[in-house]
Amino acid sequence: MLRPSAFEYHKPETLDQALALLAEFGDEGRPLAGGQSLVPMMNLRLARPQHLVDINDLGLEAIERDGPILRIGALVRHERYLTDPLIGALMPVFQEGVHYIGHPTIRRHGSIGGSLAHADPTAELPLLAVLYDAQIVVRSVNGERRVAAAAFFHGAYMTAIDPGEMIVAVEFPIPQTAAAGAFIEVGERRGDFALAAVAVQLAIDGGRIGTASVACSGAAQHAIRLPELERALIGKPLGEPAPENEIARIAGALKPPGDHAASADYRRALLKTLLTRATATACARAREIS
Repeated sequence: MLRPSAFEYHKPETLDQALALLAEFGDEGRPLAGGQSLVPMMNLRLARPQHLVDINDLGLEAIERDGPILRIGALVRHERYLTDPLIGALMPVFQEGVHYIGHPTIRRHGSIGGSLAHADPTAELPLLAVLYDAQIVVRSVNGERRVAAAAFFHGAYMTAIDPGEMIVAVEFPIPQTAAAGAFIEVGERRGDFALAAVAVQLAIDGGRIGTASVACSGAAQHAIRLPELERALIGKPLGEPAPENEIARIAGALKPPGDHAASADYRRALLKTLLTRATATACARAREIS
């Protein structure tokens, strides 16, 4: 039977109490939210925290618009994004990507803060945070700081979170002009870990692509942006097809990791296909709303 090593469970009543416990325990303490990633790792003894700090009742569950920012509390569960009107209206690519997260039970219990802190290299929410240039808000007893998503992920399961810190919110810039995009992912089975995924967001400016954001997972040890492809898209008339030759060249230069699930060559070919499809879909959707 798989079971975790011994640990102590703590149930703080306020955020300040939770932060004080995390400061006291340092590397030996971990926040516990949905537990969809942490608990399996503990059962396999890949993670052995000596203290779990349950943060589920600390009021970090709001989705709020504040001017040009959409702020999502760290404890918002994945399933809320599928019906939340702000997400659907302001960030449809985000909503599309959430459909690929695991299975209904995982979406019911998993939280955005937990997903970002876990930093699985092919998880959907880290990819979407990178796509949207999100700011990840972390707090400790020493105060609060914001870390850009592009700088937050240091590698597979490695982040910029320091001992004693926890994620309290994620802030997404809201597109200020009409925008369209697409999210496509491939795994061995629906709900499995992704072999690769691609997300594209295009802002429309007078019949052309004004700005572009393209991000992918499966190409490195964390989600990355593809600025060269973004530059190739900016300024393109919406009536033109996606630049397949540029996509093929850029995808061919990627150096994805190989593992038991897929070789590096397979992932490279898969990323080329997904980039082509996602970009073409985003361009088609942009034409529909222009």
